[in-house]
Amino acid sequence: MFGLLTPYPATPLYDRLLSSGRLTRPKHWLEFKPFTMGYTPLKITADQAELEVRQAWATSYSPKTIASAVRWLESRSYADRLIHLLGRLAFRGIYFPQMKRREWARVLLQNRSPILHLLVQALVLKFRPQPREPYSLDPELPVERTA
Repeated sequence: MFGLLTPYPATPLYDRLLSSGRLTRPKHWLEFKPFTMGYTPLKITADQAELEVRQAWATSYSPKTIASAVRWLESRSYADRLIHLLGRLAFRGIYFPQMKRREWARVLLQNRSPILHLLVQALVLKFRPQPREPYSLDPELPVERTA
């Protein structure tokens, strides 16, 4: 998750930026604009900082990166991989809102590779033959186990 530094009122950072004339939106919290700078940073422009954040989100939550992360977790449990995939798909919505069905359909289509991979693994886990446990109808008789 990536964001821009936010100076809040009554903090030393806010006071320092205000006194140096670097606050571009002194009451930014009243006019919330997500992922927009509220001050002028040093050694980089506000536009460059905003572009860096956009690129970080786009790279970290791209279908290629999501698929790579799921592959990297291959040695982990199925549940871990599924939760990681679902978390990434949901978190990407912070920066790239997915409010409509069409937007969600596009996200699912773009990420079909790791989704289908996990779906196939779920089916394999569900339908693979399970070892049978020997049983006895008479609870008094011991169960003989064969190797």
